[in-house]
Amino acid sequence: MRGRAQPVFTQVLTPDGYRPIGDLRVGDLVIGSNGEPTPVLGVYPQGEKEIFRLTAQDGASTLCTADHLWSVTTRDDRHRGRPPRVLETREMIGNLGAARARRYELPLLSRPVSLPAREVPMDPYALGSLLGDGCLTGSTTPSFATGDPELAEALDGLLPGASVRHKSGPDDVSNRIAEPGQVITIENPVTGVMRSLGLCGTSSESKFVPEEYLYNSAQVRLGVLQGLLDADGRPVTQDGRACRVQYATTSRRLRDDVLFLVRSLGGVAHLRPRPMRGRAPGRASGRPVSYRPDAFVLDLRLPPGVVPFRLRRKVDEYRSSGGGRPMRFIDGIEPAGSAEAVCIQVAAADSLYVTEDFLLTHNTLNDSFIILDEAQNTSAEQMKMFLTRLGFGSKVVVTGDVTQVDLPNGQTSGLRVVQDILEGVEDIDFCRLNSRDVVRHKLVTDIVDAYSRWDEARVPELKQGGRGGSRKRGRQQ
Repeated sequence: MRGRAQPVFTQVLTPDGYRPIGDLRVGDLVIGSNGEPTPVLGVYPQGEKEIFRLTAQDGASTLCTADHLWSVTTRDDRHRGRPPRVLETREMIGNLGAARARRYELPLLSRPVSLPAREVPMDPYALGSLLGDGCLTGSTTPSFATGDPELAEALDGLLPGASVRHKSGPDDVSNRIAEPGQVITIENPVTGVMRSLGLCGTSSESKFVPEEYLYNSAQVRLGVLQGLLDADGRPVTQDGRACRVQYATTSRRLRDDVLFLVRSLGGVAHLRPRPMRGRAPGRASGRPVSYRPDAFVLDLRLPPGVVPFRLRRKVDEYRSSGGGRPMRFIDGIEPAGSAEAVCIQVAAADSLYVTEDFLLTHNTLNDSFIILDEAQNTSAEQMKMFLTRLGFGSKVVVTGDVTQVDLPNGQTSGLRVVQDILEGVEDIDFCRLNSRDVVRHKLVTDIVDAYSRWDEARVPELKQGGRGGSRKRGRQQ
């Protein structure tokens, strides 16, 4: 596990939001691949390391060291039913393509991220709908425009202290439900909620999803996303292909918030900027209207079981073609300088944790079978380092021949030392082989026995010769 690390400032997802990996301590919780919190078991500073930026084809990226571990699957692995393979970053550099396709598929969340539930002042679906089609200037009665009466009816029962009234054309307004004796100057409840969330006065270019909705339960996050997509999204169907969902916004912050919502639910989102410059003007009431801000188009795929709409017509169209399987492939690995790095060990069974852009990355080898051969040539320190990196559910076999040590003069073999230290420790067994265990030509057994007898006969001679040699060297000096 040494060196398999990320820069100390890399963000890792925790139940309280993203935190720098360098701030984590043993016992802290991070989010695993199943969306649930998992404790940090170890934190191992690595010093300054060469850093690479790994980027997926959907634009997600993070930083890591050259020997950082990634759980990946190739197309052949999937066709043959093989489990994911664990590769170092350096092993994939220059080998990312296969037959005009990307070679390495990254894992996605198996379930939506589980974050603590928080109280919110407005129903999440209603908030998403207002962010999509609502007018939140604060200078007029809150209103929204929709061509779907079903959406207006849904909002009528979800807005706090207000009812929906059709105004004209596609426009609806939310009027305060007045109580007997109340004066007309009382603030509209929807305006009050928007003001408390910091949304009052925002336009289509500055709208955003408040943090208390982003970092909330999966039900709240899905509700916001469904409201946004019912208002401004659409299912896109193509012959012979699964349905994808398209969403567009002119707000950079809302773009990033939708990316967060989709990825936190286990989906993927591909971003396509649509610059203002060079676009033909649209038309409103028969007159041309030029585009002012740049737009951002997101193509979304959600995992099975996560329905991105509530409007009946959109749900039916989405289900008729199926949502397909969200996939994320490695698109590039580029040098990114050097930085102080740290490695963490987590308790998750698959050793995965969520880092930047909801990428799942590896921390150490759990559920593995590891063989250390020629162990007689390890130092005592190296042997300790190796054995203390044993992951959960793993087994280690250490093999070596203490009669064939190639270490520098005066350095004791770690394989000799470990026998004195760990003999008798539970779950650790030593198996010592002799000539009868040699599975080779019978002559090899005779040779091994002959060398053993010769070594035993020379032991007294070597001891005496060693003392005599020392005195002779002394007289010569």
